[in-house]
Amino acid sequence: MSPSLQAIPWRLLTSGLRPTKQPFHYQIRDTSHKAFYLRDNSLVAANLQGENASQEEMVSVIPNRTLERKRCPLILGIKGGSQGLSCGTAEQPRLQLETYNGSTHRFEAAAYPGWFLCTSTQANEPISLTTRPGEAAITDFYFQPK
Repeated sequence: MSPSLQAIPWRLLTSGLRPTKQPFHYQIRDTSHKAFYLRDNSLVAANLQGENASQEEMVSVIPNRTLERKRCPLILGIKGGSQGLSCGTAEQPRLQLETYNGSTHRFEAAAYPGWFLCTSTQANEPISLTTRPGEAAITDFYFQPK
C-alpha cells in the first residue's frame, strides 16, 4: 500500500456499522439530494437528472483495519475501487482522488480530526473539506444501498 493510500480513511460518525471484508456499494447524496460525479478528474456534486443520472459515481465503503477501531475508520472508493478519496499526507489536509439507509451520516477525516467531507450549497462545485460542519457547506449525507 502506498503512503498516500494510507491517508484515505474516514471516520463515519454514526453507530451500527459492522466490520466486513467485502465493500458495501452506495449512492451518497447530500441533504440537498446532490449526487457525486466525476468532472475533469475531480469529484463534484450536482442534482443529476434524466440522462445525466448515469454519471453518478457509486461509492465503495470498507473498514480500514490499520487504524484505531473505535474511531470507525473507513476507506471510500470510487470507480469500482480503482480510485479513492484521500486527504493527502501534508500538514494540512487537501481532498484529492487517489489511483444505512434513511438517516444521514457525516464523514470525518481519520488522519485529520475535525475536518469533514462536504459539498457546496451550489451545484457543480468540487467536493471538499471543512472544519465547520453544518455551517455554509453541507456535511450530512444519505446512504442508499445499491
